[in-house]
Amino acid sequence: MISAPLGLSQSTDPWQDLQALRRGRLPLEPVLEQIHQGLLPLSADVLAALMGRLDRSAVERLLDGPLAGDRAPLLQAARLEFVALADDPLVRQAWLEPLLALPESVAVLEVLGHFQDPRVAARLRSFVAAINPTERQDINLQRLLPLLGRQRQAEDAQLLLALVQEPAPQAWRRAALEAVALGLSAWPQEPLASAMAQLAADLDPLLASDAVDLLSRLPDGQRHLRQLLRCALDPAVAERLRRRLQRSPLVLVVHGRQGGVIPEALLWLAAELEQRRQSPVLLQALTAEAPAGDARFQLAARRAGVLTLVPLLLLPGEHARSDVPAIAAQWRGAAPGVGVRRHAFLGAWPAWQRLLAGEWSRLAAGRTLLWLHHPLEGGLAQRYLSHLSAGVGYPGMAVSYSDPQPRPAAVLAPLTLAPNRLSESLKMERLAPPAEVLPPLLELPGVRDFLLSALEVLP
Repeated sequence: MISAPLGLSQSTDPWQDLQALRRGRLPLEPVLEQIHQGLLPLSADVLAALMGRLDRSAVERLLDGPLAGDRAPLLQAARLEFVALADDPLVRQAWLEPLLALPESVAVLEVLGHFQDPRVAARLRSFVAAINPTERQDINLQRLLPLLGRQRQAEDAQLLLALVQEPAPQAWRRAALEAVALGLSAWPQEPLASAMAQLAADLDPLLASDAVDLLSRLPDGQRHLRQLLRCALDPAVAERLRRRLQRSPLVLVVHGRQGGVIPEALLWLAAELEQRRQSPVLLQALTAEAPAGDARFQLAARRAGVLTLVPLLLLPGEHARSDVPAIAAQWRGAAPGVGVRRHAFLGAWPAWQRLLAGEWSRLAAGRTLLWLHHPLEGGLAQRYLSHLSAGVGYPGMAVSYSDPQPRPAAVLAPLTLAPNRLSESLKMERLAPPAEVLPPLLELPGVRDFLLSALEVLP
């Protein structure tokens, strides 16, 4: 810090003089003349105030004159100013070539490193690669690593990733990881993702947590993050992973009622799922036009890189075989750059079939039970119905929604998630002998809990 005013203004405050010099309110030439005559010491503060105003000839005169024997003011001033100024074309024009002409040293390389240029990258790369492992404790050498990353030259990825992973002082490895972060978009994706996945299991939890953060920034980062769920991670790193995982938005395909009305039970399911997943959940009724999703849904899909389509359909009818693939194709066309992950229809999930067997056995309590479904056609549908009957341990029967006439049974179980014409007709039908009609499946606590748990953990 200068201890006296520059003597070129009415101010008696040296700090005010510096600010006036920086902002161009003081003439430049008298100040440079005082510096070259030795009347004004060229401190780091004065040089920092001058840096953005000098042309190339003025820079060369300073480097060959007052700064020739002592580069310390140059280095300190560059740390103050060049982070903000190095991208300015006029500053680059004034400083880059004169700095490249200087003899190589750690100080000169650090100043040069603020400029993004292939020649600077080559010098930094060569110097960093030659640093002896015993020298890696030197903070001045550590400062060169982020500057190499800032060059964003793809050929530096191998060196920087190796420096992050090699046994070395923690400060050195963290400087190398900072370099990786600064050039993230320039590195080849697969080697980068592989290195960050390995680093996520590192013994240094700070390095490991930063690696998780960098993985989340990659174009396919969510896929790589989900793979880490299978790894043994430090508790703090596992928590960071949990926060960085972005659940894909869900599209739940449901039957719906006439006119596209969605039953209240399904609306509740979607709302509860959205709260648990902290990601949008959209209900798409087969009886209505496909919703486009609001801005929040579209943003979540772009961030996750994928949306997840789950048909909450219980039978392999025409809807599951034809409508669902068509819906998936529509979403692919409606969201460019966003993948569509389509799950099998709910009725095909083995866990769902086991759940039905357990729930119906519990509710039947030893009585006869008959589950009812709407009529299906085709060999595939008939094979599925036979398979489901064998799996749940109870026979099924196709009935008309408008005029159900099931065979006698103590318990009738409509195969429907939410109220529909079948479940409502059964409630109104006078059955002989009298039978207990079970409610739609979503009204059973065990079914609700199963669906919430199964859908919540989807990626």
